[in-house]
Amino acid sequence: MEEEKNRRWTRWTLKKRAAFLDELAGSCNVRAAAAAAGVTPQCAYRLRRRDVGFAEEWHEALLAGYEMLETELLGHLLSGNPDESFERPDGMRVNVKDVMHLLKLHRDSLQGKWRGGPPLRRADPEETNKAILKKLEAIDRARALERDDD
Repeated sequence: MEEEKNRRWTRWTLKKRAAFLDELAGSCNVRAAAAAAGVTPQCAYRLRRRDVGFAEEWHEALLAGYEMLETELLGHLLSGNPDESFERPDGMRVNVKDVMHLLKLHRDSLQGKWRGGPPLRRADPEETNKAILKKLEAIDRARALERDDD
């Protein structure tokens, strides 16, 4: 309940949304993308849960970002540079082993091999209404049985 009181509501303008997605595609880093948009990572995750369109844009940005990261890694390896790290276009220095591990985790997540379980499936309004009606019918049956017992 305390968290609800302290929550700061953020208005996601088109500019903030674009800044977030651009940085996410460039860095594959939610924290950095949130900072670029002037929001908290929690705020971004909350919007992703609420807005299917944003969730799809997020996914596309990450795909582009990982593809770019893989290309940068291949460029580094093919250059014959013996360094165990390389500098990304944004100036951030990254470790080759860390990048390879990150890319493996990304590939695993695309194949459904991540630890979080299956991807979240959102019910459509028709499914939601069906589930609610089924529950209401069960309540009505239980009440009818209680009346019959009296």
